[in-house]
Amino acid sequence: MEALILFNQNFAVAESLLQLYQLFQGLSHAELSEQLHLAICAHWKIPTNTVVQHASNDSVSVLARSTTKIPESLTIDGGLDFLLRQAVVVACTCIESFFWDALRENVLTIIKARRSGADDMLKNITLKLGDYISIQQYDDPDLRLRQIILKYFERGTLYDTNSIDRITQVMTVRNFWTEVQKICGEDASYLKQLVGDLIYRRNQIAHRADRPGDGEEADGHGLRPINLSWTNARVQAAKTLVTAGAVVIQAAINRLEADIQAAREQEEAQRLARETAAKGGNP
Repeated sequence: MEALILFNQNFAVAESLLQLYQLFQGLSHAELSEQLHLAICAHWKIPTNTVVQHASNDSVSVLARSTTKIPESLTIDGGLDFLLRQAVVVACTCIESFFWDALRENVLTIIKARRSGADDMLKNITLKLGDYISIQQYDDPDLRLRQIILKYFERGTLYDTNSIDRITQVMTVRNFWTEVQKICGEDASYLKQLVGDLIYRRNQIAHRADRPGDGEEADGHGLRPINLSWTNARVQAAKTLVTAGAVVIQAAINRLEADIQAAREQEEAQRLARETAAKGGNP
């Protein structure tokens, strides 16, 4: 499934953001030893009296010339939290992209298989006269029809987990979260709660810059508190959801493709029966 390949490529960014947070956590300014300072100057081929900035923790050291300051956000308390917030945004965007891409990828199969029983989202698509003409004139009418339909399925925003239910219903998946639970083994209600938390927090970050509401706790920067464990649990829930969801969706699409093939075989059998009957009726 192309949608899953794209998801994994994009989701790697969220995982990298969490890795960077862990790598730089606890970073603080520190004086360089004279021996290390001289070694750095020799390595950079700069005068030995050059000022070299240094910040470190127990995992990494950051070195910079005085002309390029080490960002303050790397060393102040809570300064790295922007990486966690960005991981939330990226993970949620990856979920959005996956479900809409999966729908767009399979929409022609869904329409062919469901026909009059299609979901209302598909039934309400209106084709213009020019669309019908272009379909007839195209070398591959199915390809042209897919192109036209896809205009109606640009990626939308997930406002809550109900949006996921709505999209998967169009793809003929019923009881989506229950089916996901069967694949991944995670409790459906708990997984749905984690993903819902992720979507809600992304919306808060996107629309309120993660500022707390009345009566909510604020961190030292006037924003809603966030930490690695909270973020990691929900980012990983996003990956679990999509990985299992891809299996569920593919199974539904496979059933539709089997229905299409069965219908074709039935039509072919009926055509041959009519031809045989016609030949039998002629002297």
